[in-house]
Amino acid sequence: MNGARRRTWVAAWLGVFLLFASVAHGNFETVDAAFTMHAARALWQRGDSGLLTTAQGGELLGEQVGAAYIAERGRNGRVGANGRAYVWFPMGHVWLMVPFVAAGEFLQRRVPAAEAGFRAMVAPGRDDAGLVYAESYLFGHPVLTQGLICFLLPASVAATSVLLLFLLARALGASPRDAAITTGSITLATQFFALGRETLSDGPGLCCLLAMLLVVVRVHLGTARHWMPFLGGMAAGAAVLLRYQHAFGVIAAALAIALACRRRRAWPELLWFLAGGLPFACLFFGVNIARFGNPLITGYPEIGEWLQQPIWLGLVKLLLSAGRGILWLSPLLWLALPMALRRDRTPHLRWLAWVVFASPMLLFASANGWNGGQCWGSRYVTPGVVGLLALVLPQARPWISWPRAWMLLCLLGVFANVTSVVAPVRGVIQLAAQAVCAEANNEVAAGRMTPAVAARQIEDRDDIASWRPRFSPLHANWFYAGRSLTGGFEDEHGAPRNGSEHTIEPLFGIVATDPVLGMAPARWEDRCGRHLWWRFWGDLLGVSGWLLVLPVFALGTWLSVAGWRRLASAQP
Repeated sequence: MNGARRRTWVAAWLGVFLLFASVAHGNFETVDAAFTMHAARALWQRGDSGLLTTAQGGELLGEQVGAAYIAERGRNGRVGANGRAYVWFPMGHVWLMVPFVAAGEFLQRRVPAAEAGFRAMVAPGRDDAGLVYAESYLFGHPVLTQGLICFLLPASVAATSVLLLFLLARALGASPRDAAITTGSITLATQFFALGRETLSDGPGLCCLLAMLLVVVRVHLGTARHWMPFLGGMAAGAAVLLRYQHAFGVIAAALAIALACRRRRAWPELLWFLAGGLPFACLFFGVNIARFGNPLITGYPEIGEWLQQPIWLGLVKLLLSAGRGILWLSPLLWLALPMALRRDRTPHLRWLAWVVFASPMLLFASANGWNGGQCWGSRYVTPGVVGLLALVLPQARPWISWPRAWMLLCLLGVFANVTSVVAPVRGVIQLAAQAVCAEANNEVAAGRMTPAVAARQIEDRDDIASWRPRFSPLHANWFYAGRSLTGGFEDEHGAPRNGSEHTIEPLFGIVATDPVLGMAPARWEDRCGRHLWWRFWGDLLGVSGWLLVLPVFALGTWLSVAGWRRLASAQP
């Protein structure tokens, strides 16, 4: 690669990184990420990712509470053979966070005022004993470490994934222009976009999965260099360590490579692929044995406890639910799925595209938590959506066959995914759950629902909020953003503005007679636009957030235009 091409790739990567960074979170948007960060911090400081309770010598409040939660409730992890609490979140994501945690610890030591200022802002007047009740502080510290991870890690992974999408399209024979169209549409018009902001393991796992698919395509077409299968095996192993469920896709990828080797009557590429993944398999089984004494125990719940929903119902929810349905949040599937069925449209690895798409769909359709928790869409199946589109679109080229339908679906997809930026997922979920409970109570009071049915609805409130159109974030997020812009969730002193007339009524049109169900968003960072890093840190530092974000966004736009214009116009 000559200097000009290298500069083009660097500009393209940096541009995408900075644009994703422009809409990054200020700190973690989910408790899961906070637990994972504490595990990474424990690994960095003690050489063991097990969390410690107060009695065991846990240092930070978040670690102590997390360890006690796992030990007492058996949720979010499992106590190991050594008595320490291990999070159930993938071990690869813990390791991936370690360098960022180390950098965050360095910053914390040199700028201690940031932590003190954050505590004063989100937990004013609370002593050390009272901090456990200050949710924003409990799950938001150490603030510099969380801020650094939120700004750097998701955007870095997303930028790398975007370049891999382009390379994958080129490997499938797409022209530079068609490869750029494929890449841009998947990035901006599908639920992939949200992974560029979320701090869970789904984004890094997808990145490794795309790297693996690139190698599989090159081997299938006979264009792989001799070292590529080994790197593809490493990517496959990393994908599994980051998301254990990717094992199904990895098995299918190994089969695709085996079929290619059989066709050419040469097996070294398969052997190198397996050799690349072997160290990761050893790590997986070895760490599980060290933690729990069993290579197959990861800390996740038992299958019988988790997969209890009728699979047909789960598939309908994953496809069509108003809040999580992939056909609404990734509308390109309306064209891509039919085209993936046509043999003339996707001549290469069509079966692999379907396996990558269907395996997470079938697995999580029966999961009680099919919706994925505090995320945009159902994050569990996002890698399948992106994998199918990455293999199908460069070959089917629907922008040629159906240009108007393609443009309409792209615009709808962009609208859906811009919606994920304007309001915090966690805050909208909180208010939607309150609204479901309030609605059930109102129906009982009006005599239209029995208390037993209402109790079941309240118990399943997250499921209902993810399913019904009334609670769809596609409209609720915009009302939420409007309340944030006008100060509707906080009074002039920065205190939460409670009452259903300020919260669930503007969003969902539901009145709460119980004051608890009219509470404002509980977390400081979920009010007034602080889910965005530049508003979060602007308020903490007492400066305008626009001064923080505009240089990042402007530089990202300039580099993206410069880099991607060159990539789309000529072979890099």
